Amino acid sequence: MFTREPSRLGPAAIAGAWTVVAVAAAIQALALVRLGGRADVIGAVLGRVSIVPLWAIATPFIFRSARRYPVVDASRRVLPARVALHLALGSAFIVLANALIRVPAAFAPAGDGGGLAALVRSTAQGVAEFYPAALVVYGVLVAIGHFLFKPPTAVAAAADVAPTPPAPDVPNAIAEPQAESASAAVSAMDGHITVRQWNRVHLVRVEDIDFVEAEDNYVVVHAASRTYKGRDRISDVESQLDARRFVRIHRSTIVHLAKIREVQPLTHGDHAVILRDGKVLRVARSRRQALGQALGVDL
Repeated sequence: MFTREPSRLGPAAIAGAWTVVAVAAAIQALALVRLGGRADVIGAVLGRVSIVPLWAIATPFIFRSARRYPVVDASRRVLPARVALHLALGSAFIVLANALIRVPAAFAPAGDGGGLAALVRSTAQGVAEFYPAALVVYGVLVAIGHFLFKPPTAVAAAADVAPTPPAPDVPNAIAEPQAESASAAVSAMDGHITVRQWNRVHLVRVEDIDFVEAEDNYVVVHAASRTYKGRDRISDVESQLDARRFVRIHRSTIVHLAKIREVQPLTHGDHAVILRDGKVLRVARSRRQALGQALGVDL
């Protein structure tokens, strides 16, 4: 069930897994009631399973946050800031979930232990009792989400590429075309570039590209009113583009020259590029000369 194909871990699988957990929690509650000699069977069972639906509802969102903010980068290094983020999200969920399942008690008469103060006190007690175990469950879900959506490693990506046979010992006049095999491979894409997005590869028409930008550990290609987000570096995408038609205007931005409507000067020598669709992109001062040369004007 927990494969790397996200579509196989749909709502039915998530609901089924949490149903099993709910049944196990109910059986545990019944056993504790019998062993303790208590009579409040319904209250004991509800106390154990009432939070399970909240976990089931939150699971897809936890997977999504694990996908959006992975705790390990492509080189398998742990990112402390991402770990802290998931700890904060998990703690917030645990507090909120404990408060939600205790809301009905707040509407009870004050003489019967109801009211806002009782809700706060009961929530604090629940968090103190269940926080460690709940945080472990949250961490397990984040780990599962990271496993489901993690990108292929460099070794795995290399294994998908057919090995290049060694070049024969031939004169330079014959060997020179083989040195251009990389550019020939790009040309063979027939006007497309590739953007690797988790377990799929998008083919994007070069003519449709407006601009490319880096975003955290991702690269985003804006093309024909769509965006393609992948785990490539912006330099990987730049290597697939024709330098005569695309120019780097910022360390995190590449623009398609044909999509530029105008270039406007800003204060302190800065410039901005305005695309045909009205999108405004900042030009780094260090890249201004390269943009001017590409456009054939003096900036």
